[in-house]
Amino acid sequence: MSKGAPPASVRRSLLRSAGVMTAMTLLSRVLGLVREQVRALYLGTGAASDAFGLATMLPNLFRRLFAEGAMTAAFIPVLVENLEKGKATLTREFLSKFVTFLSCVAVLFSIAGMLATPWIVETFFSSEFSKIDGKVDLTIALTEWMWPYLAFISIAAVFQAILNAHKIFGPSAFTPVLLNLAIIICGVALSEVFDDPAYGLVVGFLIGGIVQAAFQLPYIWRWTTSRFSIDFRFRHPQVRRVLIIMVPGVFAAGIYQINVFVSQLIASGLEGGSIASLQYGIRLQELVLGLFVVSIAQVILPTLSQQTARGDDDGLKDTLRYATGLMGYVTLPATAGLILIGPELVRLLFQFGEFGEESVRMTVVALNFYAAGLFVIAAARIYQQAFYAYKDLKTPTAVAFVTMVANIALCLVLSEPLSHGGIALAGSLSAGIGAVLLFWLLRRRLGPLGGLQMTSRLLRVALATALMASAVVGLRHVWEAPAGRLTLLVWICAAVALASVVFVLACRAMGVDELAGLWKSVAQKLGRRGDTQA
Repeated sequence: MSKGAPPASVRRSLLRSAGVMTAMTLLSRVLGLVREQVRALYLGTGAASDAFGLATMLPNLFRRLFAEGAMTAAFIPVLVENLEKGKATLTREFLSKFVTFLSCVAVLFSIAGMLATPWIVETFFSSEFSKIDGKVDLTIALTEWMWPYLAFISIAAVFQAILNAHKIFGPSAFTPVLLNLAIIICGVALSEVFDDPAYGLVVGFLIGGIVQAAFQLPYIWRWTTSRFSIDFRFRHPQVRRVLIIMVPGVFAAGIYQINVFVSQLIASGLEGGSIASLQYGIRLQELVLGLFVVSIAQVILPTLSQQTARGDDDGLKDTLRYATGLMGYVTLPATAGLILIGPELVRLLFQFGEFGEESVRMTVVALNFYAAGLFVIAAARIYQQAFYAYKDLKTPTAVAFVTMVANIALCLVLSEPLSHGGIALAGSLSAGIGAVLLFWLLRRRLGPLGGLQMTSRLLRVALATALMASAVVGLRHVWEAPAGRLTLLVWICAAVALASVVFVLACRAMGVDELAGLWKSVAQKLGRRGDTQA
C-alpha cells in the first residue's frame, strides 16, 4: 500500500494546481502570440528579425543554468525537505545565502556575456549575416542590450521556486503575462523612437524581467513561511548541497546550450529567414507545451519530491503513469491539430506587415516538424522530474548528452534535403530518443512502471485522434478555408470545436477520460459552496 497520499487525492491536487497554471499560461500564451504578431508586423522574417532572434536566443540559453532546469531541480527538493521537517531557522539561513549567491553569479555572468558578445557573433554568425549590410552590427548591439535580462529572470526564477515548493503556482504562472505585456507595449510605443523597431522589443524584455521578479516577492512574504534577506556569507551546508546536486545539471545546461547554439548556427547558414521562421514555428509548439505540459511538469516536482522523501515509490509510479496519460491526452490531438490547420493558423496570426506568403510557407514547414515532437517532449519532461525528485541530476545529464549528439547529427543530415525543416525534425526525433532512454533508465531503477497500461491508454487516445483528424479533413472538403481574416478566424474556431467534440466523445466511448478527476473536484467544490450559501 502507498505510504503517501491516496492516488485519487494526488491526482486531484495535480489537476487543480495544473488548472491554475494552465489558466494563467493560457493568457500568457495568447499574449505571447500577440507579441510575435508585433514582431511579425515590424520585422517579418527579414534581417532584423533574424538579428533579434539571435539576440534573444543567446542570453536565454543560460536561463537553464541560472533560472530553470538545474537550479530548480536541485533547489526545490532541498527546500521541500526542510519544510517537511519544519526547520524554520535553517531554512531562512539557507534561503538568504542562496538567493544572494545566485543573484551575484547571474549579474557577473550577464556582464561577461555583454563583453563576449562581439566575439561570439563575429566568430560564429558573421559568415552568412555579413552578406546583408548592418546585420552583424545590429545583432551585436541587440544582444548586448539583452544580457541584463538574464540577471532579472534568474532572480525571478528563484522566487518562483520558493513559491512552487509551497505548492503556490498562480503568481509565478502570471509573471509571463507581465513580460509579454511589457514587450508588446514597448515594441509598439518605441517602434519609431529607435533606428530599428527591434530595439523597442528588447527594452520590453528588460522591463518585463524586472517586473517578473518584483511581482512575486509580496506573495512570498504573505503566503509562505519562507523568509530571507541579503547575506554575502555564502558558506552553508545546504547551499553547498544544492550546488553539488546542480553540478550535473550545469553540465546538462551546457549541453542544451551547445545543442541550441549549433542548431541556430546551422540555420544561420541556410536561406534568409530560417532562424525567424523556426522561432515562429516553435512559438506555436510552445503554446501547447506551455498551456498544459509545462504546467504538469512544474506542479509534479513538489509532489514527487514529497513521495521520494517518504519512500513512497508506489505512489511515485502511480503519479508518473497518470501524468504520462495526461500528456498523451493533450499532445496527441494537439499534434494532429497543428498539422491539419497549421497553414490557416500561421496566416491568421502572422500574415501582415513584413510577414508575406514566403514567410507563411517557411513557418508552416517548421511548425509541421515541431508538432511531431509534442508527446515525446512532454514525456521526457515528466520522466526528468522523477530523477530530480530523487536528487539525481546525473542521469538526465547523461541522457541530455546523448540527445545533443543525436540532434546535431540529425541537423547536419536533415538540413540538406529539408532546409530549416530538417532542423525542426531533428529536434523532434532527438527528443524521442531522450524520452525512450529516460523511461528505460527509470524502469531499471524503480521496476515496472505500468508500460502496458500506459500504452493501452495511449493507443486509444491515438485512435480518437485519428477520428478527430478525419472529421477536420471532412470539414475541409465541405467548407474550404476562406481568405479573409475574420472569416478565417470563424473557420478555425469551427474546426477546433468540431475536433474537440469528436475527440472527447471518442475518448469517452473508449473509456479514456483523463480529466474526470478535475470535473469531479469542481463539482464537489460547487456543491459545498451551494450548501454553504443555502
